Amino acid sequence: MWIRVKRFKNYQSRAGYALLVTMTFLAMMLVVFTTMMFFTTSNAKITQRNNQYNASEAAAEAATEMVLAQMTHDYEFGSLSNSGAYYGTSFLPTNNQSSWPIQYSYSNPSNNASGQIYVSIGPWTASAVALNSQFTGLYGEEQDVTIAATATPATGAPVPSTVTETLQFASIPLFQFAIFYNMNLEIAAAQTLNIVGPVYSNGGIWSGSDTITFSSTVSAVGLATNEVDDPFCAGYAGSGRSQYVLASQPTSDNDTLTMPVGTNNNPASVEAIINIPPSNYASDTSAAYTTNGELYIANAADLFLTNYPGGTNQGWNSTYQVGAPMALYYQDAANGPNYLTWCTNDFYLVSNTFSKSVYATNYIPFYSPAYANGFQAANGFLFTNNVTTLQFTNTSGPETGTNIVWYMGYSFLTNVLFYDWREGWHLGSGPPKVVYATQLDLKALNVWMTNNAANNNDIYGGSNYNAQCQSSFHKSRALDSMYIFNAVSLSSTALPAVRVMNGGMMPVNMGSRGFGLATAMPIYVWGDYNVSNSLGSSISQNNTVYTEPAALMGDAVTILSDGWQDSKSSSSNSSTDTRGGPSASQTTINAGCMEGIVESNTNNPASEGTSDGYSGGVENFLRTLEDWSSVKLWYNGSIVVMFPSQYATNCWQQTGYYYTAPSRSWAFDTNFMIQADLPPLMPQAKGVIRGSWAAQ
Repeated sequence: MWIRVKRFKNYQSRAGYALLVTMTFLAMMLVVFTTMMFFTTSNAKITQRNNQYNASEAAAEAATEMVLAQMTHDYEFGSLSNSGAYYGTSFLPTNNQSSWPIQYSYSNPSNNASGQIYVSIGPWTASAVALNSQFTGLYGEEQDVTIAATATPATGAPVPSTVTETLQFASIPLFQFAIFYNMNLEIAAAQTLNIVGPVYSNGGIWSGSDTITFSSTVSAVGLATNEVDDPFCAGYAGSGRSQYVLASQPTSDNDTLTMPVGTNNNPASVEAIINIPPSNYASDTSAAYTTNGELYIANAADLFLTNYPGGTNQGWNSTYQVGAPMALYYQDAANGPNYLTWCTNDFYLVSNTFSKSVYATNYIPFYSPAYANGFQAANGFLFTNNVTTLQFTNTSGPETGTNIVWYMGYSFLTNVLFYDWREGWHLGSGPPKVVYATQLDLKALNVWMTNNAANNNDIYGGSNYNAQCQSSFHKSRALDSMYIFNAVSLSSTALPAVRVMNGGMMPVNMGSRGFGLATAMPIYVWGDYNVSNSLGSSISQNNTVYTEPAALMGDAVTILSDGWQDSKSSSSNSSTDTRGGPSASQTTINAGCMEGIVESNTNNPASEGTSDGYSGGVENFLRTLEDWSSVKLWYNGSIVVMFPSQYATNCWQQTGYYYTAPSRSWAFDTNFMIQADLPPLMPQAKGVIRGSWAAQ
């Protein structure tokens, strides 16, 4: 019996233990389950909050980007407001949220004010500063802009997010680029070419020559390719891939730089920058001298020269180039309402006989090689020995008076005639196009700028008429720029143009500001240009220590060497009399050059036969017309192409036809990296450059 009782008690003990273990296990499971449920719920809430934060961040970024888009638009069109409050309250995405799954309210993170975001617009820098992003290494005037927005959801979890962006609204001098194109950039130089400055294209870039080395950044808005075949000119190929010193070059898909004028950077509309300004910014109106008006180079120049009225080619011939009368004006925004001051002509040609004998007045003798030994004084006039050979048609009908003025001009300006075989090539049959050029003599201009004598009968004499312009100065500086409009009509046989000669030294009265020359027509540069100053010479070298800031801007830029002869430019036999002279002579050009090009077009061979439609590339940016075989063309400057040529439009032909290629010693003028050494009239692009981006 004792034994049976003992066994019964042991059974009860075991059953209670099992129940206790089960209950403990269940409790533990309940704790684990509760913990898991809590974790799951918490994790879901965290995920929900994280998702909401990401959505709020996107909404905040949308607000900053909408404001930035409006500011960018205003900046590109020259009307950026300085009011951060205006942008911070007027362009929030409230009306665009109807399709959003969550509605948001916006606030200024600096003061928590609702219905607005933070927009800070700094002042323009007084001098050039370093730029960011892909423009690192360049300098420009800029405004620092900060945009910050806090977005808070109106429903659901109240999880806000703040996005802050910093930017530079910059004005970038285009001559800071070694090469800048507002269209597709092609380069396939057969000779060694080392490009040391930055290269940028608002289109695409093709470099197809193994003789080219890029030592700086090479950036394109479109595709930048380094292949043998030219993607912009089917069938044209280079020698191989170019060399890039910097890693990860070239780069594609960069931000567009906005051109000073035109619509949507369209090269055809950007060409307006060198034309006579549109009526809403017409010269001699107050609008012409506003910030937007002076984006047109003609309005920004100190001197404005035209041979209008009388813009015909009557009176031009290959012996005595008189042509249409000229009028020169000094432009000064402070002289309103008469912003243009006429600079009195200092040279006249008159007749005092019915046979139309021509005399020069006692101000300045008309200088021409044809007159070199022909001056005599008589009756208070200077006249030439061979006056009876001159025939001028600027005045019509029989003359009944005396001292009839046949021509009014300036001692440093005249009209010249020569021929351009590129523009008249037509499979080599010609005829060459007749160039009716307004010619600027920089040596004589310097005399006019500095002469104080009332009359001076030296060949390079001058009058004190410059004092008339000087007396009305409000610019507190010397004259430094000229715009020339040649009113001769463009035709299938006639090409209006501008030629500059005796340009070895910039006019000294312009001091260290240098000289900017612009025209809507092609520019021809005869001989060395900007190769020395009063301290020394930089001729025939890639060194610009002894130069001044200089710019040449036109429809095209063609270099004529010192060996050029107008009288030989019409020759049709290049084997015995190379067009323009026996052969070119070594020439140095130191200037930033902006011009148009004839774009690649594979339809060209049908009419021209030899070019394969290729534009000629950067290597033919400076056009030539002579036999340059083994002759060096030194160039130091900046190459800028913004538009297609509208006057000099015949396509490029391979070397050996109307020219033979020079030996090119070309370099970027690093002086242009210094703001004080940038030339007058230089165009500037607008860029909105992103800096930092942060979310919190």
